[in-house]
Amino acid sequence: MSILPPTESAPKSQYTQGSICGHCSGVTSHETWCITRNTLVRYAFAILLNSRHLTLADELILHALGVEWTS
Repeated sequence: MSILPPTESAPKSQYTQGSICGHCSGVTSHETWCITRNTLVRYAFAILLNSRHLTLADELILHALGVEWTS
């Protein structure tokens, strides 16, 4: 009869799926390009979600480039 030594269990992560950032997958800190840290990236996300967040200057630039925003 052989006696096996007790095995160590894998360390449990103190972070849950809910604590991982949905944008950059950061756990303890966010990436510099993350929407939660970078105001320009946050602005871009806001525009994609709702075109009313687009500034007049950006709207004119995009219009000059041929971009058409529709609902």
